[in-house]
Amino acid sequence: MLRLKIQELREAEKLSVRQLSEATSIRWNTLSDMEKNTAKHWPLEHLETLLKFFNLTHISELIEYTKDEEDTE
Repeated sequence: MLRLKIQELREAEKLSVRQLSEATSIRWNTLSDMEKNTAKHWPLEHLETLLKFFNLTHISELIEYTKDEEDTE
């Protein structure tokens, strides 16, 4: 399963979802869905905006892969 690390990055900067939304021009409910991993897709422009905003140099700083329970059986 792929998961975005938005919450960890946002909390490290002491930002609310709304503050991050205002700073990135990404709708707050879109950010919230991405953060909760309930978004149907992650637009590339949003990923790029978040990489730039958090000054990240590698995509793995934003997205992590964890094995599903099904994959471990």
